[in-house]
Formats: sequence, C-alpha cells, structure tokens
Amino acid sequence: MRSFVAGVVLASLGSLAIGCATSGGAPAGILPRANLTAADYYPLGSGWKWAYDVEKDGVNILATYVVLEHSGDTAIVQAGDERLAYAVTADGVAQKEGDRVGDYIIRGPVKVGAEWPVDGGRARIASVTADFKLDSGEHYLGCVVVEVTRTDPVRVTRTTFAPDLGPVMLEMQVQDGQKFVTVTRARLRAVTRPTDTL
Repeated sequence: MRSFVAGVVLASLGSLAIGCATSGGAPAGILPRANLTAADYYPLGSGWKWAYDVEKDGVNILATYVVLEHSGDTAIVQAGDERLAYAVTADGVAQKEGDRVGDYIIRGPVKVGAEWPVDGGRARIASVTADFKLDSGEHYLGCVVVEVTRTDPVRVTRTTFAPDLGPVMLEMQVQDGQKFVTVTRARLRAVTRPTDTL
C-alpha cells in the first residue's frame, strides 16, 4: 500500500461516521458480482478518477487519482504531482518500478486469512464482508479489507476495497510506545468511471 499512501500524502479519511463496517444484518446495497478476481477490487482502466478526503497529522486535504493509461499489464496513475505505476496481473494489483513487479496491494485468493509478503512485513485479507456508503448514497457490500503490517517503524495500514470501485477507505496507524496512533485517514468522496464521461 506504499504507493497508495504516498499518493494520498502527496496529493495530500476525513469523517469515518459513514464508512466501512462489518455487515451485521442485511443492508440494502450493491452486491458484488460473481467470480470477482483481486484486480476487480481496484479497476485501473483508463479514465477512472477518484477523489479522497484525507486527514494527515491533523491537516485535511483533498487528494485525486486519475488513471492516465492502461497498456498491457501496466496502469499509470496520476496522484498529485507523482505518477504511480501498477502491474495488473492474474494474481492481483501490485506496485511497479520499471520492469520490476513490487508489493501486491491486493492479491488473490480473495478470502479471509490469505496472506502475502511485502517489503518489511506482511499483508493479509482481514475481511471480505465490509460495506461502504458513498455520500451520494451508493452502498457497496462485500468490500475487502487488506491489512498490511510493517516494521521500522512498526505500522499497520488498513485499506478497504469495494468491488468494481477501488480503494474506498484507508487508515494508517504507527506504534507509539505501547499504543498505535492514527496518522493518516482517507475516505472516498467521489468517483468518476470511464463510462461516466461517454
């Protein structure tokens, strides 16, 4: 999630009052379609745009991400002044540096407890039943929460991905003595799909 966090900070999750929570009853909402792959939780086709409310160290800002191009297995995303490259593979979505595929942001199989290594730590799927409601009223069920734990410094990043929508929530906590302190929150404010601009 380093690239996602870096992009959020560069473009530098406001309110958590409406957001992801584990589904308790049977809320009305958009159900995930059948046979989703890991990459379906982060659609990186040309023309996708996301806007996030970000709170970092007490400062609130708006961050935007735009998929500039998707060619072969590579997607280029503009995040503020930085361009981020992602590899979209059969296994999922990973950071890409040059020709090298780096850490996976989300990876299959998409099931609770699935784990994979990341630089300086491990990632795991903590939930596949979270839900998220956009301010516009769209309510997504079956969101996936990826939890990444790293050392030096010890920190935990939780990113929630809505099916066919992308990252909708992010929270990064850093260890401070015996407790963890939230240093960054991001919450999806709005999204523009490629089909919205046709």
